[in-house]
Amino acid sequence: MAGFMLSAIQNLSMKELIKISSLAAVITFMFMACSTSQNAQVKINPGTFAGNWVISNIKLDMPSDYKVNDVFDEAPYQDFMGSKWNLIRNGKGSFTLTKGTKQDIYWSLYNQDNEKMFQFKKLEASDKAKNVNDGYRLQVQQVSDTNLILRSPIKLSDGKTGYINYSFSGTK
Repeated sequence: MAGFMLSAIQNLSMKELIKISSLAAVITFMFMACSTSQNAQVKINPGTFAGNWVISNIKLDMPSDYKVNDVFDEAPYQDFMGSKWNLIRNGKGSFTLTKGTKQDIYWSLYNQDNEKMFQFKKLEASDKAKNVNDGYRLQVQQVSDTNLILRSPIKLSDGKTGYINYSFSGTK
């Protein structure tokens, strides 16, 4: 087989060899470019999330017969529709439900198994974030200057995982 390939290559003119080499280089570059773009991770940092956000949509991704109780140990998920989230670059922030309840938080980003997570701790007036052990992590699904989608995993009674998807719209 190798002898056949060598014989075929020797019978090609220099012009044909250059064409074939160029085509091979272009194809290789295209495969590398596609591979890189599929595996490239969007660089996100606290500045990406800083701003004022409003939850514009909440979608449940779980069986319809599963009932979700309070989320974030705060209120039913429906109460978060239209809630306003103020995220300051230094990690301080708050969310305010449409009913007027305001909760101070300390937020940050966490990398879990190469997956970016948005995490926050609820703070009371005298709390320091470093002294609060309980918090919440949401998977970052999409982030841009004006849109943010976070997904909150929920353990279901059958041992599977369901999700609550929070879509935010906002301004920097």
